[in-house]
Amino acid sequence: MKHLEHEDIEKEETLDDIEFQNFIDSNPTGLAIIPENYRDTSTLVSQPDSGDFAKWIRINNPNFKVDQRRSDKRLVLRSSDYWLPLVFLATDITLPIYLNLVSSYLFDKSKGLLKGETARVHLEVMFKDAKNGTNKKFSFVGDSETLIKIIKKIDINKLTDK
Repeated sequence: MKHLEHEDIEKEETLDDIEFQNFIDSNPTGLAIIPENYRDTSTLVSQPDSGDFAKWIRINNPNFKVDQRRSDKRLVLRSSDYWLPLVFLATDITLPIYLNLVSSYLFDKSKGLLKGETARVHLEVMFKDAKNGTNKKFSFVGDSETLIKIIKKIDINKLTDK
């Protein structure tokens, strides 16, 4: 994994993620929220903020298609962290658009935090790099304020370069 401009951002090239390649081959639009295997089991679980994030996108951006895949279970969170789901981006949704959606969602969610309280954000997104045709995975773990600041000041074009 390659760290970019901030210690909490990671980007890696993925070579053989069959589920993502099947998603891209289906000529999708919008984004897909993907359940993940829970630890070492084959049980598919949704991250705690999956449903809320999908609903928020549908309400605030009704033109975006959101495909929320079914899961066996949904994780329950007992902290103020935001665990956003693994998201696959179709070719019509770029990484900058998605990160701006996340930023707006976190801004709305943070309105309910107490003064001085911060929450950690965990997110992963897979997308096809249009420049070279490779599949890439972008990950972030850090506090929400840092993510919002990074999104506002980072050169998103550098994130899509290898």
